[in-house]
Amino acid sequence: MTKVGRFLALAAALALFVFSVWMYTRTADWVAMVFALGSAAYAIFFFTGGPGDRS
Repeated sequence: MTKVGRFLALAAALALFVFSVWMYTRTADWVAMVFALGSAAYAIFFFTGGPGDRS
């Protein structure tokens, strides 16, 4: 994955995480927390290399 692709994926995952946490604080909906956890997992995945990392 290119550096630009990794940055865009990480930015999208972090934006979804922030939005999901914000939505959970407003509604206390468990689905928003599940999305926040999933977004955090994607952020960790892309931060640590993502698909195709050969380094």
